[in-house]
Amino acid sequence: MNERVKAHSISPLCVILLLLAGAAQAGDWGDEGWSGFGELGAVVTRGNTDAETINAKTRVRYEEELWRHTLQLEALKRAEEGATTAERYLGNFKSDWKFRPREYLFGALRYENDRFSGYEYQASAAVGYGRRVIDTERTRLELEAGVGVRQSKVRDGERDDDTILRGAMFFERRLSETARFGQDLLVQAGQDNTEVESVTSLTAAINDRLAMRLSLTAKHNTDVPEDREKTDTITAVSLVYNFW
Repeated sequence: MNERVKAHSISPLCVILLLLAGAAQAGDWGDEGWSGFGELGAVVTRGNTDAETINAKTRVRYEEELWRHTLQLEALKRAEEGATTAERYLGNFKSDWKFRPREYLFGALRYENDRFSGYEYQASAAVGYGRRVIDTERTRLELEAGVGVRQSKVRDGERDDDTILRGAMFFERRLSETARFGQDLLVQAGQDNTEVESVTSLTAAINDRLAMRLSLTAKHNTDVPEDREKTDTITAVSLVYNFW
């Protein structure tokens, strides 16, 4: 159910700023402890055309009085007539230190391997400041800004090390007791290339554990090899299982 249209280490100073900035005050962001989900979409066709598509995602989060840690993993693979036509793997890890009720400092690591993007991999590490701008029963909006480093390697073997500015937005709106709309946006801008990733989703709960999700992911690189498109999109319909 997917359609494809086509590190450096953090410096010691950044780590000190992340861990020692200001006097800590607890933030009340929701239930403490573990939360997470697994998401799977798969399509297999046989007959005149043999094709298989698998889209899998998982996110695990642990939250306590002063900290929030989030691990996210994604995998996408599509094959037609025995030939792979899409293959992408993504890993994200982020830690947030809630030093005020709606403000936090974060450290983020990201690694992406997209076989058909023209890059062998793109890896980044960033630190910065985030704020929960809106926090009501129905609406949540978080904004982040930071700096970091990125290492990219293209398929021909050339490697590029770059300093980046990182901006992110996380928006969620509860449409009803069982449905919610989400919009996540990530921008990582460097001297040679700017990455923009947008994930738009609509989730409808089936019961306490299961839900259906319709999502559109758009990934844009301003600098790609001549034989590659700058923008890739993935449309997916998936079944979501909430672990906790």
